[in-house]
Amino acid sequence: MKATRLLKIIREELKDYPIEYLKNKAVDERYHDPLVKKLAKYNSQIYDEIYTCEIKEDYKINDDVIKNIKGDINYYFTKYAGDDTETREFTKYLTLYLALIAKKPIHPFSEDKKDDVYAFDGTYYCKGRIKYIRDKKSLCRYCVCKDLGFQGLF
Repeated sequence: MKATRLLKIIREELKDYPIEYLKNKAVDERYHDPLVKKLAKYNSQIYDEIYTCEIKEDYKINDDVIKNIKGDINYYFTKYAGDDTETREFTKYLTLYLALIAKKPIHPFSEDKKDDVYAFDGTYYCKGRIKYIRDKKSLCRYCVCKDLGFQGLF
């Protein structure tokens, strides 16, 4: 499948998602967990980016990779999230965009090396990737982040 076609599918699949809820969650004082807020903010920013993204040079994306990402997300949600269909589908299409079109981390990142996922000198790093990539059907296999190795954890 061509990247432009995948982007069109992603936009179509996400068009009815209640994004205002997610945008409000990022600033709502009732949510105290900073990770929840950070994830809501990142995901809502990526949602907006999807609708402004322009692919300048089209390229082919392996259909099996798309199928595998979708299957791995289905597995995760069935096992850990009670098969929350709306969130699963949102996550599925955001992940496809991040991994295959934007080439950005699946998780929120910063420029601060103290954070678990950060950008430095044009490269993304994840402190947990070395551990979580071993999980069954791990999405780390599709993420652009590099391992830090054990030295980078300290």
